[in-house]
Amino acid sequence: MRPKVVCLRPQKDFDMLRVRIPDFLDIHYYLSCNEDEVVKAVADADFILASSLYPPITARLIAAAKALKLIQLCGSGYDTVDLDAANKAGVPVARSPGQNSKAVAEHALILMGLLNRRILESDMEIKRGNFQAVRERLVREEVLELEGVNLGIVGAGPIGKEMARMGAFFGARLYYYDIVRLRDAQEKEMGLTYVDFEELLRIADIVTLHVPLTEKTAKLIGKKELALMKPGAILINTSRGGVVDDLALIEALRANRLKGAALDNFDPEPIPAGHPFLSLEPELSRRLILTSHIAGATRQSVARMFQEAVNNLARAAQGEPPKYVVNSGELEDVIHEV
Repeated sequence: MRPKVVCLRPQKDFDMLRVRIPDFLDIHYYLSCNEDEVVKAVADADFILASSLYPPITARLIAAAKALKLIQLCGSGYDTVDLDAANKAGVPVARSPGQNSKAVAEHALILMGLLNRRILESDMEIKRGNFQAVRERLVREEVLELEGVNLGIVGAGPIGKEMARMGAFFGARLYYYDIVRLRDAQEKEMGLTYVDFEELLRIADIVTLHVPLTEKTAKLIGKKELALMKPGAILINTSRGGVVDDLALIEALRANRLKGAALDNFDPEPIPAGHPFLSLEPELSRRLILTSHIAGATRQSVARMFQEAVNNLARAAQGEPPKYVVNSGELEDVIHEV
């Protein structure tokens, strides 16, 4: 009898990306995210294959899946899974990390450029007929090349390392913080200098975040941390929304402590109507770029994530230990595994 896989993503996603699915897996696709329907669907499931964003894998859902052997996520994040419930049920939770590293780092680099070179502001003013005025202002005010800039990377996992490679190409000075320090040989090879977290915030012209959302990283960047940042610095968050305190960020922008900030993730998602980010005064709005959790969503990276998720699920179905398990205890204290 083929192992039953309940997939909480539509089949067309896999077909469009040409994901290879082994014949020995019996996959049932469920488009509904209604928890009552999903609970019924997983009652006899051996495996759950789901997005790392939605729907949440709740304690109720895990308890209903009496035969469950693995929860496999198609992305790098795992904050949508009730890990306590999975641990109690003895169910491993695996993800698909590293497949979108280049895409996320590239997105972060683009956001840095947009803010540092004031591109959105220039575009907006030209379209209002203010070509000469905005040109004179931006030439007069400080706009930097990336060469020689202090780039502070928080989290030295696959995405953080890719960010370092890109920063090195442009000649940035590379500083990083991670609760697990890289080996000396890795630091030397990548041109990375390790500093503690507060020191990184003090010296970086640009701070870019590449950490998972855990109890230890929730509101990692808050009022205290923003006050430590270099005046005129830029903050980039392409990790998870809960890593940054939204209200503290707005306060720092209003006080002109930061040159600008860019966020690709929010808590909650989608960003709700009435959120303070959506009603900022025009001057602040020009300095805060919001993108809709698309940093890692290139066609190539999504195909890699899906294929690696299916491959890992197939390993488990064949009796092999799955890779990238997040509730094994090995990753409990690790920031850098993004």
